[in-house]
Amino acid sequence: MKHRFENFGGIVANDNPPFLAFVDRNFMCELGYTESSLWETEDQTINILSAPTEVHFAITNACNVGCNHCYMESGKKDSQEMDTATVKRALKKLQSIGVFHVALGGGEALLRTDLFELAEYARKIGLVPNLTLSGHSVTEEIAKQLTVFGQVNLSIDGINKTYSVFRNPKMFDLADRALTLLVNAGVKTGINCVMGKNNFEAIPQLFKYAKKKKVNEIEFLRLKPTGRGRDLYKKERTTYDQNINLIPLLSKYSKKYKIEAKIDCSFIPMFCYHNPPLDYLEKSATYGCEAGNVLIGAKSNGKINGCSFLPAIDLSIFDFHDQWYTSEYFKILRSWASSAPAPCNSCNYLKVCKGGCHAVALYVSGSIDAPDPDCPLVYNYNP
Repeated sequence: MKHRFENFGGIVANDNPPFLAFVDRNFMCELGYTESSLWETEDQTINILSAPTEVHFAITNACNVGCNHCYMESGKKDSQEMDTATVKRALKKLQSIGVFHVALGGGEALLRTDLFELAEYARKIGLVPNLTLSGHSVTEEIAKQLTVFGQVNLSIDGINKTYSVFRNPKMFDLADRALTLLVNAGVKTGINCVMGKNNFEAIPQLFKYAKKKKVNEIEFLRLKPTGRGRDLYKKERTTYDQNINLIPLLSKYSKKYKIEAKIDCSFIPMFCYHNPPLDYLEKSATYGCEAGNVLIGAKSNGKINGCSFLPAIDLSIFDFHDQWYTSEYFKILRSWASSAPAPCNSCNYLKVCKGGCHAVALYVSGSIDAPDPDCPLVYNYNP
């Protein structure tokens, strides 16, 4: 079991069964971990962590698929893409500051010939590497090699016609075959589904399909107006009715097919619309935007952003932690709730949701400080 100290106690992580848990000081002591200098403060609230727990690391911008909603605008390899030794140095840096998980992706990560070398290195130094793929180029031999990853998710946005809402329809057969190969190889496998207006109807089919393919989860990701997604967002964003019906629908089919359903942090406003108990959200570590705190994004050239959907800033994966507590960029992201405008400032879920998706707010309103315009409560707000 891995651990790191925090002011409130610490974070413990395990690989089998996999979990990440925030625990208090007493629990840390019961586990046999000695006291830390971080415990010298009387403040035991969970607020700013000492480092992110997870980094979404796009190790290449090269891609041979060309999806029309790609938030990375992937296609060509970045001219400043880090080489093997530099990526390893970046992974070592992340491990040294206490990061637990690295979600590797792209682009198409399999286009890096050193992908498995990097994943093995991450494992060796104590990081858990996870991976997202399109399904292109997955062979039986590659599927066996992918067992090095903690989780591999395939990008599938629907079945039959709904698959091609965002992706090349010819890719479905490749993704379908890849799922079979991964499951047969013993890889912990899930599906990533980017959710928009015109593939919303595919949710029941997708659960049925996931059950048939024996995958363990589906994660639903909201379409973001970043990269090539900017050109699609206004046309393809989920509607108000879809937003308020999403969570009950996922709950229904998750129970029916016994497939775990996850949502990304941008759908938390839609979850909170249904008034879940606050103590349940706390115990289950459910939270909205944690950009620049629980997670950061990193590009193949080493530049970082608060999350993968926000613009990159002039800090690199090697030096961002030096300014973890002092950077104005991080301060703005983390302090949003303390200066939230209406209607968020009177919402019971403000500290959980933190204003919804700030990438969406930035695109729609031009300001990262605006509330998420697709939050049902914001949508219904009449000052």
